[in-house]
Amino acid sequence: MVGAKLREAALKSPRQLYKFLMRECGKLPKEAQGFYRHSIKQLSVFTMIFSTQSQKEEERKQSNEHKSKDTIVVVEQHSLSFNKRICNCASYRTMDFKTIIRDESGINAQQFFKAVSIWRRNPQTVNRRILASIEVLNIEVNCDISQVFQLVNTLNISTLGMDREGDSVDNVKLLDVLRIFDQTVATTAGRKVHVYAVKQLPRTPHIFSTGIEFFLSLSEESCVINVHKPFFSFKQPLGARMAFMLQQGTDGFTSISVYQPSNRITSDYFSVEWLKQKLFPRMLKWAVSGDSERTSTPLSSLNLVSAEKYADLYCKLKEKYGKKLIENWPESTDPMKFVYEDVAIAAYLLLLWEKERFETGTNNLQTFIDLGCGNGLLVHILFNEGHRGLGIDLRRRKIWDLYPPETPLQVCTVVPSSSTVYPEVDWIIGNHSDELTPWIPIIAARSSNNCRFFLLPCCPYELNGAKYQRYCASKSQYSEYIDYVKNICVHICGFTTHLDKLRIPSTKRICLIGWGRTREEMKKREDRIRQMLSAKTTLTRQKYESSDETIESEAVEEEWTCDFKPRDKVERVRNCTQLDRTLVANIVDIVSNQLLHEGRAITTEQAPKKLWNAGRCLELRKVAESIPREAMIHLRKECGGLQTLLKNHSHIFRVVEGRVEFRVPGAAAAAAAAAAAERINGKAKKKRNELSLPPRVKTKPCWFYKNHPDGCPVTETKCNYKH
Repeated sequence: MVGAKLREAALKSPRQLYKFLMRECGKLPKEAQGFYRHSIKQLSVFTMIFSTQSQKEEERKQSNEHKSKDTIVVVEQHSLSFNKRICNCASYRTMDFKTIIRDESGINAQQFFKAVSIWRRNPQTVNRRILASIEVLNIEVNCDISQVFQLVNTLNISTLGMDREGDSVDNVKLLDVLRIFDQTVATTAGRKVHVYAVKQLPRTPHIFSTGIEFFLSLSEESCVINVHKPFFSFKQPLGARMAFMLQQGTDGFTSISVYQPSNRITSDYFSVEWLKQKLFPRMLKWAVSGDSERTSTPLSSLNLVSAEKYADLYCKLKEKYGKKLIENWPESTDPMKFVYEDVAIAAYLLLLWEKERFETGTNNLQTFIDLGCGNGLLVHILFNEGHRGLGIDLRRRKIWDLYPPETPLQVCTVVPSSSTVYPEVDWIIGNHSDELTPWIPIIAARSSNNCRFFLLPCCPYELNGAKYQRYCASKSQYSEYIDYVKNICVHICGFTTHLDKLRIPSTKRICLIGWGRTREEMKKREDRIRQMLSAKTTLTRQKYESSDETIESEAVEEEWTCDFKPRDKVERVRNCTQLDRTLVANIVDIVSNQLLHEGRAITTEQAPKKLWNAGRCLELRKVAESIPREAMIHLRKECGGLQTLLKNHSHIFRVVEGRVEFRVPGAAAAAAAAAAAERINGKAKKKRNELSLPPRVKTKPCWFYKNHPDGCPVTETKCNYKH
């Protein structure tokens, strides 16, 4: 029908043919009209529709008939090409995806794919089941995305997991199994599908299966389809149990849709909740973050060791050392954090040292010394794995008693001097070594030319033991301190220094590896160290000879600094419980008087007709202004200061969000306190009830009964304290 109209118009007038084609173009979708109109204009020039050459009527009619036929053929070809493009664009829309969440984010396509890139490189940040990930495939295919999706979604990768959960998976094997170039039809639309495949390793391999996560990206449509394939079906998968799609619309809306074929139901409640509650908010956060404005590439993790070997060794060490230590942890710190952190550091060091032995061509295990070893777990693991070493700390820990007696741990105060060089040690470790952190590369440099170091900075300290003060407001203190320590390692001590990020439960995860020495004379290096120490500290002796032998002998004899202040051997309690009692009582009186002044009056159950001064609610900074300066100096030396002191007196004060008020005694308050105590000490209370023990005897005096001008608002039977 359309062909007949085209021919009829062409026979009447070439101009009518052009007008008719343009009218037909208006019936197409808006996104197609620009392309179609451009094709018609090109066609009009090509067929000379507007030819002004004089022709006879019969010749013109025959010519127009041929031109109309050519026009129809060309238009059909253009339409076919356009339809192919439309089909390729709409192919993912025709797949059975159901939207589970959609929100107006206001981000653009560039921000969307930035978030996808962060997620693809660091899946463990949003999925705590994942320990590490390795990219195994990154290709572009000129195929329909629906075809690629069907291949990936129906793929059986169990054959890849027969060899130790796919340790040998690479892009060649994956492409051989996927057969993406054999079973897809190339499209002429020019829209390429980007196919990424990432191998993901679990934290707990006995529960979760290693798997491959596929990302099918169509950049023209801001669309990414994700499919997770576990190696073993009898284990839980690391990713979502169904395929899902993330899409950024041109209208500013971001959405996640899950794949639900019409013939079966594949939705999983926990996977859907994870997509909605975890992945979607994190993607939006990454999209609007300022990472794109950075000039440097963010540091990725585990750059110097194999991620697969690390995951395998970490799980073995965790099973070998972690469980027993967590069950018997005698310290007041969190065992889940400190045990697994040291296990992870040990796994990293063991692989790093294996890499060093391979490069140097030796089988001799490295020796080490850990300065500021703390709980000593890292020393215990490294020693048990065959490396001779020593751990030094200025205080003995309770956990040391759980280690075998042969574990080399020593109580000693380390002051950088001639006695703190270790020429026979291969590696010096500074794991959260605090005041010794900037000294670790100097000690390694003066120990021997072959000595290397591993440094994990935490709290920032200067060379003299004082807190490090940052100089650049545009950087965080931690970032600037890393640069400061790296400058000492590279430009002062002459180490080839690598930065890497560990996989540990801590926000301070960047470590510095002194991997080798730059080739230069020892005198030049020693000159730089002495100049820095002269600028940063007070040297006891600055005169030295110029020969290398004299420098080395003097470095052994001299004390490097006289103003270094190591930490006290006995850890000082700084929670305001060791303050002078008179000082504490005076501060409590000052705060209570401030609250009573112009306080609110309430009625009580004991005397409904009598008003009781419940005090007012004040900001802590206003309360602090009324406390004498001498008292505030003492409080500032404590952790938390005034707020901690008031919280220690929770039977008097209630501190919430930087404001303080009286904790009014009464039935409601007593019930709330009892409920809180029951939540905290539920097991103890249950045991007490089972044994039918008598109620606790009130021994602590009621502060309100003795000090409040209106007394205690409740009777002694209802009060939690003694009247």
